[in-house]
Amino acid sequence: MRVEGIRQGDIPGVQLRCRQELACSVEAGWRWLREVRNLELWLCDEARLGEEEGAEWLHLVSSDEKLGELRESAETKEIQTHRRWHLYFERRDQNWRAATDLTFELAPSEGGCELSVLQHGFQRLPLSAGLTIWENYRRRWKEALERLAVEVARPS
Repeated sequence: MRVEGIRQGDIPGVQLRCRQELACSVEAGWRWLREVRNLELWLCDEARLGEEEGAEWLHLVSSDEKLGELRESAETKEIQTHRRWHLYFERRDQNWRAATDLTFELAPSEGGCELSVLQHGFQRLPLSAGLTIWENYRRRWKEALERLAVEVARPS
């Protein structure tokens, strides 16, 4: 088993940052973040995006071979269309007692656009679980962004 090195922007147990080049415009990249059918192609098995109690929520259900079924929720805190989406993100299980901050940012690049994912606040989780949860999300974001790049490049 190959151990992946710490990437620039990662602080183990506190924050992680992933970047992925996408062969599409920023506007098209935004649709991959904000349309349920697109989210279900790269991020999760089931997605729901809607309003609840005056706030926009994203609910995700995923199957992970190492972790089993995961139910996650995110409340939108700030949105700048075609540029930035900031959410409070949490998993719905007993080890997750505080939301992390999750930010998606899109920027134009030479080959299309770059998607940056920043998730931080893992230190607010129980010490006994925080580093393990951080490592699981580091793996999951890497795999999800690789799937996204493949889906974006797929001819329509």
